[in-house]
Amino acid sequence: MKYLVVAFVTLLIASSSAFSDGHQTNHTRIKRQFSLGSIPTVLTNNGLTTLVDLVVKAGLAEGLSGPGPFTVFAPINNAFTAVDPSTLNAIKSDVTVLRQVIAYHVVESILPAALFKNELTPLSASGESLRVNVYDSGDAKTVTINGGLKIRTLEATNGIIHVINKVLIPEPQSNIIEVLERKGKFTTLLTALAVAGLTTTIQNAGPFTLFAPTDDAFRSLPAGTLDSLITNREELKKVLLSHVASGTLYKRGLSSGLVPVIAGGNVKAAVGFDGATFGNAQMIETDLFASNGVIHVINSVIIQSAGQPPKAVFSQPSKPLDIQPSKALDIQPSKVADIQPGKAVDIQPGKPPVNQQKTRTAGNIPSVLTENGLTTLVDLVVKADLANALSGAGPFTVFAPTNDAFNSVDPATLNALLQDVDLLKRVLTYHVVGSALPPATIQNELVTKSLAGESLRVNIYNNGKVVTINGALRLKALEASNGIIYVIDKVLIPDNDKSIVKVLASKEKFTTLITAFNVAGLKTHLDTAGPFTLFAPTDDAFAALPEGALNTLIANPRELKKVLLSHVIPSTFFSRGISSGQLNLARGGIAGVTVNESGVKIADADVIEADIVASNGVIHVINRVL
Repeated sequence: MKYLVVAFVTLLIASSSAFSDGHQTNHTRIKRQFSLGSIPTVLTNNGLTTLVDLVVKAGLAEGLSGPGPFTVFAPINNAFTAVDPSTLNAIKSDVTVLRQVIAYHVVESILPAALFKNELTPLSASGESLRVNVYDSGDAKTVTINGGLKIRTLEATNGIIHVINKVLIPEPQSNIIEVLERKGKFTTLLTALAVAGLTTTIQNAGPFTLFAPTDDAFRSLPAGTLDSLITNREELKKVLLSHVASGTLYKRGLSSGLVPVIAGGNVKAAVGFDGATFGNAQMIETDLFASNGVIHVINSVIIQSAGQPPKAVFSQPSKPLDIQPSKALDIQPSKVADIQPGKAVDIQPGKPPVNQQKTRTAGNIPSVLTENGLTTLVDLVVKADLANALSGAGPFTVFAPTNDAFNSVDPATLNALLQDVDLLKRVLTYHVVGSALPPATIQNELVTKSLAGESLRVNIYNNGKVVTINGALRLKALEASNGIIYVIDKVLIPDNDKSIVKVLASKEKFTTLITAFNVAGLKTHLDTAGPFTLFAPTDDAFAALPEGALNTLIANPRELKKVLLSHVIPSTFFSRGISSGQLNLARGGIAGVTVNESGVKIADADVIEADIVASNGVIHVINRVL
């Protein structure tokens, strides 16, 4: 019950308004950013609320709050909306099945990202294996779990959480042959493998990537072709092995270019926002998990002639994209209990989500956004009539909030944006810079002008591991033909480039602090210089001082200045950049900072509101005078 109360309060905080004081950001989500509690707490504080609701409904919250250690592969909220509704309803309506699905996302040991290696197969708490793949794209590595993209990693007191963009569906441990048999549309392929003497190899060896033609694909071969192959075992074997690559290449691991096949030679693959092809055959279903690899279903048979590159003898045109805004799930939590792993269940996976598309295409910005599942932003860009502009020559840099970031905005605020196209356009252009800012140019305290005319601030913390834009966490970078996209976890709100002093004046609860700055001769400095981090005591905090203390300080400007500068850090520390330790003060000396599941404290003051953006730094509101 205690956990449910904490979770409910935290969820209320996380869903509160993103605008206040004339569209100024509401920063009461401080606990979400600072907490380092048990796994359910960290999931909740980082907005993974659909998973938390299902964990509680399955009665697994208490188990995941225990000593562990656990590794949790945590799907984002929109990953659940991408699951076929009938499959999701079947999971939610059967607690035993739900437990099995949740347990499939849990490993009962610690697997930090540093231990990930290609083809790692950890055993899940449900008893079935998972497959980790690491693909090196040159500038960065792409990590997948059963084909789902690892987005970021979170620490908890009893384990580690890897956030992924896909719901993992447990099925009976099945090798490639068994998966083909269960699907019921690969009878000809299975027969051909048997005739060629390849069944045992494909069943027991590996890992392999199989590009599997359907029965319809074989029926589309020219008359007599299949009969001719069946009577020529070696030629048949060569054709079949032209569909097999060594290693596990999930769709995220495929890029446009040549794929070496076991038959010898290469088959050309093309990966784009409208789908993927293999030897001109269209991939009509991707990422079918098998215990010894992965299967991609194709609509053509690849025929490799002597001295010629492999080609498909039949293909169909790609279907146009159908962009639909995501819907949020509303699932009520239930009781808590320990993890009870059970037998595997046979659940057919739903339709693949849009964000399983390859990240390294050279499409324009709207295409790459769509391909990577940032559908809410795309819908708003279209509504604001900005799609053509962002499809132009550029170059542009786009700071792209995730769908979850928009879901966390107060519905009334979001509705106001939808009703006012000019306001919507201003908010969206605040996320765009009219030049390219590749990762190599990003540096701490970089300030750049947005197309809305207001500045954005980039900060780098923890030796480059944490990058923020106005305090929003940068999740990953995507390349487009006309610029670069940085995916972020927060919607940015423009506020006319106010300085720290002007922001305080607009808040109406810092009258005493502003007066004190005047008396100490600091107002002009904090209005024009910087960057600074200000831990700002409210009027109530000053009122709580011992009787006469404030008057004594006002009468001694030099001492007052020392006290005020004990609240100022001479650089920008958004909440993402603060951890337990010490901060150097503008007056000299240090202040101790404690970050835990209760929030953050500087000295003996609690931070009660965080990440109020100013043109020359950031403000965190505190409840005591230091």
